[in-house]
Amino acid sequence: MLIVDAYGVFNFGPGISIPVIETFKKWIEEGKEVYILSNTTSTNEGTIRSYEKKGVIKGKHYTNLLTSGQFAYEDIQAGNLPLNGTKFYVLGTANFKSQDPVPAIFANSSYKLVANVEDADFIYCGIPQILDFEGCPYDSTNVDDFIPAVETLVKTGLPLVCANPDMTANEKGRFVIRQGTIAKLWEERHGKVVMYGKPDPRIFDALIDRFCPNTPKDEILMIGDTLRTDIKGAKLAGIKAALVIEGGVTEHEVAVRSTSLEEYIKDEDIIPDYILSRVSKKPLF
Repeated sequence: MLIVDAYGVFNFGPGISIPVIETFKKWIEEGKEVYILSNTTSTNEGTIRSYEKKGVIKGKHYTNLLTSGQFAYEDIQAGNLPLNGTKFYVLGTANFKSQDPVPAIFANSSYKLVANVEDADFIYCGIPQILDFEGCPYDSTNVDDFIPAVETLVKTGLPLVCANPDMTANEKGRFVIRQGTIAKLWEERHGKVVMYGKPDPRIFDALIDRFCPNTPKDEILMIGDTLRTDIKGAKLAGIKAALVIEGGVTEHEVAVRSTSLEEYIKDEDIIPDYILSRVSKKPLF
């Protein structure tokens, strides 16, 4: 059984890697099970639809999937967030490609959006975007752009709910700040964070319990591009992990730090069981 991350494994800045999903298809035809485990605020259903539009088909290229958004959504819809109160304030942008002020995973739930943080019981970490001179949100590559807002909100004493622990994402060839970076800033300033997604081992266990409860963990391999989410989470869950390099977060961060892969792994202190240049034998694109 294989668990694969999305971005940096088959989905990249330029789009879907056909050689990689053809490799997934071959694995499926050989009788292997391939599950996608992705840090995204989209639900399972929304992610499946999104992949279909890109030519990545459930049952053909992968067996099933679980997202961090779905993991959070289920607690939200059941009214089971591990914190007090039902009123929340959104930090950042609520939704991609939508002007709806209510984050999709909170729609039709017992939790209610408030316009003023003074009225909130907790804060939801939306998409970290800043406003340009015309008031339009855009993605930033600079963490310093978000520090003032985080420091102000941490002082309220309210907890932060984060449904995407990824620190960066590749948007049109630029690695921009994402929710995991905001959560890290929050914790560094001694704020409480309620996190859903990798590297929390609970999401690995949830995927296994839902889709393949009889598969021993020593027969499962996680394939991902990020040490601190994919690899760390797999190790915490007792699963072997393979780090893929080409086109992913690790390749980018090694270049930014001007270091070697070996030193990068040593600095992060997260050791993968295997290292792959990429999943497919053919070039990604």
